[in-house]
Amino acid sequence: MGKRYLDEIDLMRAFVILGVLTVHTLSFFNVLNNDGTPGFYALGALITATHFTRETFMFVTGLVLFTTYLQQDPFHPLPFWRKRFQLIVIPYVVWTLAYIAFVALLTPGFSWTWSNLVPAIIHNLLTGNMFFLYFLVVSMQLYLIFPLLLRGVRKAARYHVHILVASFVLEMCLMWLNQNVLDSLTPTGWPKWLYDLYTYRDRNLLMYQFWFIAGGVLACHYDQVAAWMERHRKALFVALVTSLGILFGHYFLERLVLHDGEDDAELVLQPIMVPYSLVVTCAFWYAGLAWSKRKDLPGWRAFSRFVRVASQTSFGIYLIQPFPLYAMEVVMDNLDGRGIPVWLHYALLPAAILFSYFSSMLAAYILMKIPVVSYVVGRKARLRRARGEPVRRAA
Repeated sequence: MGKRYLDEIDLMRAFVILGVLTVHTLSFFNVLNNDGTPGFYALGALITATHFTRETFMFVTGLVLFTTYLQQDPFHPLPFWRKRFQLIVIPYVVWTLAYIAFVALLTPGFSWTWSNLVPAIIHNLLTGNMFFLYFLVVSMQLYLIFPLLLRGVRKAARYHVHILVASFVLEMCLMWLNQNVLDSLTPTGWPKWLYDLYTYRDRNLLMYQFWFIAGGVLACHYDQVAAWMERHRKALFVALVTSLGILFGHYFLERLVLHDGEDDAELVLQPIMVPYSLVVTCAFWYAGLAWSKRKDLPGWRAFSRFVRVASQTSFGIYLIQPFPLYAMEVVMDNLDGRGIPVWLHYALLPAAILFSYFSSMLAAYILMKIPVVSYVVGRKARLRRARGEPVRRAA
């Protein structure tokens, strides 16, 4: 059986990565606001609402992996690891070095000695601590254990619902533990390995286990669940609106009634984000399913071309985004320093988001078209055959 291509995932990638750029741009704009002002609370609520992107990308990663390899029997781990790690380790190392150089250039008096650089490189490669590379760290952990997960999902076909429910409960418990116990600990005097595990727990595979398992279970029952979603699309819309209202209410409860700090209210790894992100992820998936039925119609072709490009470059957008985000921050800092009106500050927000998104997309598109260089954005670009070179045919 050939590999199944899920067109709907293209739309998910295209717009979830837009959500990633949106939350990072919103976060910077809110830094320019004063805590306690209506504008600060409004952007804080929007930031919290866009924090589904991390979970959705984890879900998409799991779904695509399981869909690709579920029918591959026997499954060979070594070719899988070779292919997957080649496409993720190269960009991980390259962008870690690029980010270190970028930060160093922006740091007055930075010491470019090997005694300073080598420890920084080793630390950041081991922790994924530069910008948003935590996603690559989690992905590499998933690749390592994927053969075991694949085997488990195949063997436990009769218990998929039980596994999914248990995984959801575990995820809720982990989020509660993170918010209510781990966040309040003081790791002073801890051994370095334990301190690093605690500090960088947001890039631990266990913290996202539900999203990978949910993707795997969906891959096993894809058509049945898609048909069920189609029958209950109105309920999905109601759930989406309701969950958004509950999330906003939860945010304002924490800020205005419980007087929690902004970091606590916006926390990604907290219990309420699990059901909320699940509903939003399902909504994106359904939107993708709806688009996949219309993508080749005359009125949808231009939009479909955009979706394809945005999907193909989504990984590159994710990696390149710190640079246009920094450029946007410099411009906004200068404008705000000159005392621009408040209305103009907020009016520039959509333009800032779109600038970060499309400039990253353009850079990623150019890089993915260059042979060898394309590996830095997780793509393979083959060298063109010279004219007259014989074409090899498969036996």
